[in-house]
Amino acid sequence: MRPYDEIQGYKPVGRGYYFIGTAGHGYLVVPKSDIYASVARKICEYGYIGKLAYYLEEDSEYSAFIKALA
Repeated sequence: MRPYDEIQGYKPVGRGYYFIGTAGHGYLVVPKSDIYASVARKICEYGYIGKLAYYLEEDSEYSAFIKALA
């Protein structure tokens, strides 16, 4: 089971990643099994580290992660 299966309202954003919008923030979901998970771990400061994924906060971590992949 993917960590975001139980959350409604997630949507794919490209490169196989999903975006979750909540009432207060949005998060990019990076599974821990992803080849770039180590990059997400280094960036994840304000987001959430779950059992199966890193949830990168949209205001700064999301864009830093995408730039790191470029």
